[in-house]
Order: sequence, then structure tokens, then C-alpha cells
Amino acid sequence: MKVWTFIGTVCAVLLLAGGAMAKVQPGASSLSTAPPISYGVADDSGKYADDGGKWFDSMLKGANLTEERWTLAFDPSNPAQIDDLPFLVRAAPQAQADGIKVTLALYSKQASYHNAKFFCGWAAMVAASVQQWGINDFIIWNEPNTALYWAPQTSHTPALYEALLARCYDKIHRVDPQANVIGFGLSPRSNGPTQTAPIPFIAGVGAAYKASGRSLPIMDQMSIHPYPDPSSPTDGPTVGYGNLNNYGIPNLDRVKQAVYDAFTGTGQPTTLNGLTFRIDELGWQTNTTAYAQYYNRENVKTISEQQQATDIATTVDRYFACDPTVTDVEWFLLVDEPTRNGVNQQGERVGGGWQSGLLTAGGEGVSTPKLAYTADAPLFAEGREACSYGLLSWNPQKRS
Repeated sequence: MKVWTFIGTVCAVLLLAGGAMAKVQPGASSLSTAPPISYGVADDSGKYADDGGKWFDSMLKGANLTEERWTLAFDPSNPAQIDDLPFLVRAAPQAQADGIKVTLALYSKQASYHNAKFFCGWAAMVAASVQQWGINDFIIWNEPNTALYWAPQTSHTPALYEALLARCYDKIHRVDPQANVIGFGLSPRSNGPTQTAPIPFIAGVGAAYKASGRSLPIMDQMSIHPYPDPSSPTDGPTVGYGNLNNYGIPNLDRVKQAVYDAFTGTGQPTTLNGLTFRIDELGWQTNTTAYAQYYNRENVKTISEQQQATDIATTVDRYFACDPTVTDVEWFLLVDEPTRNGVNQQGERVGGGWQSGLLTAGGEGVSTPKLAYTADAPLFAEGREACSYGLLSWNPQKRS
């Protein structure tokens, strides 16, 4: 019954998107043909922890999570320096010893500064420095289709990003042949002139790639952030975007089609010949009124801890575990931020304000597990076997 219900849902979504029919292959034997899938978190808490992340890593493993994504920002005023290197020196060996795989998301502190020569030189320096700790995964930029991270957003932005990604791909692979260079970190939507819709952004990058005459790839993996629509942040994982230029959890076929249209027949693989997705940001904020360690008033709609656990479970057993193109999932976050609205107790805006973690705020001795931490841990451990709906396959719509 579950399989046939799912087929109907997939067909409806794809017909709306104008995409090809997805095929569902029921049975555990099909799952064995898919690459493994691993789960973790996008959270810098372990990187900055005084104990080098020892407690943080232990809490990760307690929920059967094996990955963490850290951010690393380029300072244009000092391009020969890795600002967070002292924290890496302390935390990266601890993560390595604890068996936690680290991915670094690299971007500029200044959204208006994206000089490919200097940024990619710095990125290569980072890659060379962190090999000693078994770090080989690098996301090039974060949400380059938003002015928050890449300003300004113009019709030229996709081409500029393509040139930067291609240069970084070459530079990083030169110093680390084992590197996994991950492209995009794509925001799932556009909400006006400060954000380029993701599907046209992919098309623009592909057009620039083809125009460049390049024969090598520009990425080994693709990073995407399928958050729910911010105008309705409590939407569950079965609710996607009506706008066909945006994507959510049930709309990954749109991304696959866009990548196929952009790169098929070139040196850049698509999801039909090896490209996989890393979901390195996704989460739902929970109600924290029962806890004393949070402050300020909430500025978005939240869900209950029970609903969070249910939404994560549905995301895993209905979508990600069933999709062979999704190989890495990093929830945002492990540990909640204590400010509900991104303002500290001194009234200064510090950003953030996320309560989407699997643990409450506070850290060691204060944080406590939310329901999802224990309820969803078995699914994380099961990998592909957590799929309850049969392995998904996808075929592109042929364009005339």
C-alpha cells in the first residue's frame, strides 16, 4: 500500500513539474544497488568547542550521525591566512580520532568579493593544510544564488560562479588528488531581486560552462539546501514549491532535470552518470518555550518536537534513503542556538536564531535531547535500508 501511494504522489509532482516519470523499484534487493547514504549535521559548535569537539562528537555518535559540516570563511584583506586555523588544529584531529567525517564549506566573508584567482588560491591552501586530518571534502561557496553570500545578484552571476568553481576545482585537485569538490550549496528559492531562482541559476552555470569550452568537470558532487518555503516554514517534507523554478524535498527531480539540461554531453557528469547530491542544510525549528536557556521572542512559526521527529523520519524513509543520488545528509543543526531571533542579550544582531537542532541549546551539561535525537537515530543507522517506499530511479524529459 505504501509503494502505490508513493507512486501516485511522485507522478503528481512530476506532472506538475513537466518532468519525466519516476520509476519505483520495490524491494530490498533494489536498495543494494544504490551507493551508501550517511547522515550528520551542519554545525560549527564542535569546531569552536574548548574540548576540541569531544562532547559534540560523542553526541553525534549517540544519534548514529557520522558527518559534520564546518564553515570556513575567506578574508579578502588577508588572503594568505586561514582565520580559523587554530580551531581546526584543535578540533580536526579530535574529529578524525572520533571517526567523524568533516566537510568544509568555503566562502567569502564579504559577499561582494568573489575574485576567483585569490579565493581559489586560498581554497587550495586550505585543502593542502587539512589533508593531514583526513579532510578531503570542500563545498565551494554557500548559496551563491543569494545576495546574502554573493552580491550583487545579476544576470552575470551564474557565469562568474562557474568560472570560480572551475578554477577552484583545478586548484584543489592539484594539491589533493583525492579531493571531493562540491558545487553550488544552492538555496532552494527566489524571493525577489536579491535571490536568483535555483533552476535558472543552474541553467546559467551550464551555459557558461559550455561557452568556456572546458572539457574537465567543475564539481564531483552537488550541494543543495531543500528548506521549506520560508512563507510557510512549518510545511512538512511532502510539501514542495509550486513555482517550478524553486525546489523542495519532493522536487529534486527539478534539480536533476536542470543539471541534465545544463551538462549532458559535456565533461561534467549529471545524476545519470555519477553526480550525487549532498544535502548539507535542512531543518525545522521547534517550539522552545518550555526551556529556560533560550531568550528573546521567536520570529518564525515553529513545530513541536514530535512533529520534528516525524518530519525527519518521513524525509529519510520516503525520500532520501530511497534516492540513490542522495549520498550525504547534514541536518542543520545538532545543538540549538539560544537566541530565538538572532539578537544577543545585549541587543546586538549576531545572526542565526535557529532552533532546528536535535539537542536543546547550551552545550555539555545543559543541552538535552529532543525527541528526534532518539526516535530517528535507528533510521540514520539503517542507511538505505531505512527506505520504506522502494528505490527511485529518474529519467530526463527530452527537450525538443
